[in-house]
Amino acid sequence: MVEVSCPAGCLFDATLRDVRRVASETFALEFEASAGNQLPATGQFYQVRCGGDREHMLRRPFSVHFAEVSAGGMKLGFLVENVGWGTGWLSSLSVGERVNMLGPLGNGFILPSAGKSMLVSGGIGIAPLLYAARELDASGRAYDMLAGFKTASRVIDLPADLSGGVEIYTDDGSSGSAGMVSEGIACSLGRGYDVVLTCGPEAMMAEVAALCKAAGISCQVSLDTRMACGIGSCRGCVKKGARGSNLCVCTEGPVFDALEVAWRG
Repeated sequence: MVEVSCPAGCLFDATLRDVRRVASETFALEFEASAGNQLPATGQFYQVRCGGDREHMLRRPFSVHFAEVSAGGMKLGFLVENVGWGTGWLSSLSVGERVNMLGPLGNGFILPSAGKSMLVSGGIGIAPLLYAARELDASGRAYDMLAGFKTASRVIDLPADLSGGVEIYTDDGSSGSAGMVSEGIACSLGRGYDVVLTCGPEAMMAEVAALCKAAGISCQVSLDTRMACGIGSCRGCVKKGARGSNLCVCTEGPVFDALEVAWRG
């Protein structure tokens, strides 16, 4: 087991303890590691080594959807959608295999100490919001979750013990309500929410941010972008900020106040 202390997180090996399919191309992977029991904050991520040689040397960023202290150190859960070489490699791992990781990295969601939250996700963006839901459950704070997917086969199996209300949307209407999840929140913001947390495709989050701004409701967005290093060295994940400055997603984010982001369109 390799452990290296560094300001941006720890470099360590983790052992795969469980893997299960939770949607047509999505898998829930649970790892165990003894990296100092440093649990991630809600919305933080890890840079995960995905095997391969020089042509596949870059790590992939994954937000945590589950984390807890274990007898061996800590358990970490990731949702992995099989969309390419790296995610395919992770999805095909067997229990007992070890993977190198760097983290926890970045800045996460600021969960409210009171009031009611709305969690809005698109596709695999549900991962950090499931972690947020668990944290809100643990502290007895109210929330509702609106989760959007392309079609029924992409809908992720959600934990049955979540205390908040859950509404599912699919683009084709094959499961839950028909339409984009961003359309759903337009009818829901008047129910007394104090903050909206969202993660998913940029176009979806831009629409959520605009609706929240119009309603005067605080909105935090978790930006999804390609990352090579995860520690701010390569500057490959930079996004344009609303005030003209650049936002380094991996170190300043990935979670930002929606008003800080320069949305397209």
